[in-house]
Amino acid sequence: MKLAYQTPQSDEERAYDLVLALAFRRGFAAVCIAVGVLCIGELLLFLIANPSALWTEHSTAMVLRTIGFGAALIICASLFAMRSRFSGIRMLNSAATVLVLAVGTLLMVPRLLLHKHLNNYGVWGLADLAALHLVVCLILPWKPWESIQPVLPLLVFWAVVVLLPTTHLDSISKAVLIISSPVVLVPGAAIAWWRHKRLHEDFTRKMLGQKVRSMGGELSRARIVHDAMFPDPFDIGHVAFQYEYQPIQEIGGDYVHVHRSQPTGRITITLLDVAGHGLAAALTVNRLFGELERIRAESPEAEPAEVMELLNRYIYLTMAHHSLFATGACMMLDPSNGTLQWVNAGHPPAFIRRGDGTITDLNGTAMLLGVESYAEFEAGQETHNIRPGDVLIAYTDGAIEARNDGGTQFGIKGLREATCFDPPPRNWSRFLAGAVAKHHGGNCDDDILIVSMALRGLHVTARSSLSTETEVIGQSQT
Repeated sequence: MKLAYQTPQSDEERAYDLVLALAFRRGFAAVCIAVGVLCIGELLLFLIANPSALWTEHSTAMVLRTIGFGAALIICASLFAMRSRFSGIRMLNSAATVLVLAVGTLLMVPRLLLHKHLNNYGVWGLADLAALHLVVCLILPWKPWESIQPVLPLLVFWAVVVLLPTTHLDSISKAVLIISSPVVLVPGAAIAWWRHKRLHEDFTRKMLGQKVRSMGGELSRARIVHDAMFPDPFDIGHVAFQYEYQPIQEIGGDYVHVHRSQPTGRITITLLDVAGHGLAAALTVNRLFGELERIRAESPEAEPAEVMELLNRYIYLTMAHHSLFATGACMMLDPSNGTLQWVNAGHPPAFIRRGDGTITDLNGTAMLLGVESYAEFEAGQETHNIRPGDVLIAYTDGAIEARNDGGTQFGIKGLREATCFDPPPRNWSRFLAGAVAKHHGGNCDDDILIVSMALRGLHVTARSSLSTETEVIGQSQT
């Protein structure tokens, strides 16, 4: 036994079927009322025009047709009252087809039974079919072919009657009439095509609007989760940390992580820029945030070289086969003596803005994260000494690749010149982000993240004081 495989419907297809089903349910009663008005109106017009022909065969046929339609109206009302049982679009379509066949039969059969001569039946019967088809297509949301299906048997029946010998038409007239008869269905089919197209377009527009609103809400909630991963700016007297983040979408692929060691007072900044931007990059940032938290939980005092080696290993093993890579810079400041250790893995050079206004670059020391295996990757950690009044400035490539209307990038040169500004602003991150925004004028095509950390004074921790006392005692004993 073979079972026919049916492709499961999507949520959008099911929703569209429900819209069509509702339209069909509303159309049942409307069709009956419209055709009823048509039949009764035809009867009244005939009686007004021919008051002396009240009991003629033609008027009797019209009365019987109207009475028969009343029975169809009662049946239709019963079906409409039981609409909950016709939940499927196919069942509703079948019910509508039966309804149109019944109404069409009521329009045609009484005239055939009571007319002795069918000379005019060719014209009047075709007019009845055309009017029925047009009215139905104006009300029911049928596709063109679906609108023709219930009327086609009636058209065939009409053609058979026209071919009867009792229809006193010559063979050529009959042939011309039958061959040209399908033309009367064209207006109704055109209306059905237009209405169905409009219904589908309206449905698609509403669905897209709902999806956009839903996606906007999801992105807003995702932005809350995404922003929760970012550290809070702080000013602890001897060190001030600030940053300015401007994603081009709700969430982006730039990230900064800060770790403050309680025993030593060292502050480590890790800046990451995932390839691309938007939702995919943000999901990658979320994973890297989890890995950084794990590294710090297991190795609170890990130096930049170890941090970057572990991040490279993680990206290489889990993301590189998806062509997901990242640039990164990790900088650890010891505020007790001004020692700055850093690793730059394919990232734009960071700056040290000295108190006298000079700039020192922290250039690259390693390859892009995820390109080389753990065994091949070399962090190349370097060390600098900074003094109170110096400011460390790091950024992602969106800041230097921002273009103005003429296509000119802001560039490292432009950012370095802005960093030389004197007198120095209170918030370097905001100042530099403003300089970049002034350059691109709102035409930015990448996320921008600018980080600054200012050393205001050396901070002697308990551990460093103990080390100093031990050194002094050792020298006195010597």
